[in-house]
Amino acid sequence: MLAWKRPRQHLHRHPLATLTLGLVSLITVIALFVPLSPDMPLSYLDDSWAFGINQAIHQGLWMGKDIVFTYGPYASIFTKSYHPSTDLMMVSGGAYLALSYWLMFVLLMKGARYLWGSVFLLSLPTLLFSANHLTSLFLRDTLLFSFPLLLGLLTFKMAITGQAPPIKSKLAPFHMALLFAPLGLLPLIKGSIMMLCCAVIVLCAVLFMAHKEKLLAATCLATPMLSMFLFWIASGHPANVLADYLIGMAPVVSGYSGAMSIEGDSDEVTLYLLAASALLLIIAIKMEAAPVAKLFLFCLYFMFLFIAFKAGFVRHDGHALISGTSLLIAAILLALVASGQHTILPSVLLALFTWCYIDSSHLNTSTGRLLQNTASTYSSMWYGINNRLGTPNGLRLEFDRAIDTLQKQASFPVLQGTTDIYSYNQALLVASGNTWSPRPIFQSYAAYTPVLAEKNRNHLLGTQAPDNIIFKVEPIDGRMASMEDGASWPVMMAHYQPTHMQNGFLFLQKKANIAKVVNFLALTKEKHKLGERVGLPDSEQALFAKIEVLPTFLGQMARILYKPSPLQISLELDNGQVKQFRLIAGMAEAGFVISPLIENTAGFGALFTQQSLLESEKVKAMTITALGGNVEFWQSQYTLAISQIQPPPLPPPEKRP
Repeated sequence: MLAWKRPRQHLHRHPLATLTLGLVSLITVIALFVPLSPDMPLSYLDDSWAFGINQAIHQGLWMGKDIVFTYGPYASIFTKSYHPSTDLMMVSGGAYLALSYWLMFVLLMKGARYLWGSVFLLSLPTLLFSANHLTSLFLRDTLLFSFPLLLGLLTFKMAITGQAPPIKSKLAPFHMALLFAPLGLLPLIKGSIMMLCCAVIVLCAVLFMAHKEKLLAATCLATPMLSMFLFWIASGHPANVLADYLIGMAPVVSGYSGAMSIEGDSDEVTLYLLAASALLLIIAIKMEAAPVAKLFLFCLYFMFLFIAFKAGFVRHDGHALISGTSLLIAAILLALVASGQHTILPSVLLALFTWCYIDSSHLNTSTGRLLQNTASTYSSMWYGINNRLGTPNGLRLEFDRAIDTLQKQASFPVLQGTTDIYSYNQALLVASGNTWSPRPIFQSYAAYTPVLAEKNRNHLLGTQAPDNIIFKVEPIDGRMASMEDGASWPVMMAHYQPTHMQNGFLFLQKKANIAKVVNFLALTKEKHKLGERVGLPDSEQALFAKIEVLPTFLGQMARILYKPSPLQISLELDNGQVKQFRLIAGMAEAGFVISPLIENTAGFGALFTQQSLLESEKVKAMTITALGGNVEFWQSQYTLAISQIQPPPLPPPEKRP
């Protein structure tokens, strides 16, 4: 049977071995958590949002109000993206997390054998470091996820043994505050980790309550909220904006599954579920513990494995590495704190096999690469220390060179007034020397719910609207281009005018005299069925559609537990062509230009003054279907409302002197 290890008073530990393990673990977590050798800005999609968040902090913009995104003011701890204005926050915040993580590991190792502790310690640099820039982002999710799990296991150990540290001492509330305070920082790094942090906090509080430790329960509930407030203030944000950040995270998180999901290898999902179920069964069946203790651990692991499952398999590409590494880390930690190793070993091996299978599909990591990952973890830290101490301005000079490279890459002119860029490429804009005035959801693919799309539309209608827009059509995941920030297109058409094209980007300038209201002429509002061919009105002006496709109860559950079945829209053009695109329900509900079909930046530019050039792109009919025939996830009827975008009134003729 599986039992939980209690400190063995008779267990002899060699002081040198204990010191070595403690020192190696400290160096390891510092190397992983502290971006001593950070990344410099690049022009790719993920690099642009990482640089964009840093630049937003530099410009004094407020997360949750001016910027609404998955990440918070301390995002650089996760992205490891350098900016002179956020470097201190990045290094100090990372060091704080590293020391806290190390303290939890050392306390968890009390009374435990060194074998699994050494395996866990070795797995961190081996599994969670990659020389590939994009892959390393995925692996950092696992590192952050493991933080609440480690704290939950330590809390469990303290509750059932009364030790490590002792919960009956007068200093116990202080110890709890010290351990739980980092959970207030994690959601300010990445907002989507908030669910896991909250679950662990509540579970730990309930466990303490079950052991009649009301003060400790209150401490672990209150401390993360207080520390979050203090970290928020320390980042330079006003206190009253914290609520906006937390509330604004809701549509970002809730809309992710429906909008950002892509399909992948179903065998990876099956293996993960089998291995995760094996770990949960070990806890439920083989563990010798009181019912409350068993329930706590089961819930702790269930939440961790569920969050890791969603993080890896909703967007099933390289993100799957999050699920594989999280599963293996969870299995090793379970073996670390539990006796009965012969019972748990098969589950660890199954988790290892699952990780190997997932890794083979995305990285195909060799034994040599694993050793190289370990060596690179420490060598990168050493290089960073030498660079920071030996050349105090080295990082700034490297940053300036990266900015200069980006500036030459785009060759954007410096425009008068403020400027925003669609749909991403913020790094190119900021590097150009223009004054960046971003919309709240500053990368268009992420405005995937009506609430988020409306925030961006209102920004263009408000006083903070940019004087210039640099625009490029670049949809992701096979979407219609007009769906990404689609609700904002009519505002651009009414309030801005194109000036020129350069390097594939269209430059728009705000009109001196603009209409206060974007005019629409309602044409139809009808109910239709999935799979039905629907004819569109014949119009010489652009048609704007709002489509409300609602999920069934099964579809809502699929969105919560996994991901819904994707939708597809087929467009029949006047010239007889039929083109198919991914339909994002939230984006379709917010509204988009459905006709003419816009597939490139030149086509978008023609919407302003030369729609006659788009005659061949007029859409005469559409059909919406559920991919894979999974109609049970969507209600059979949907609502289609179509309006005609009225051209803005011509400016009055100039009076002759």
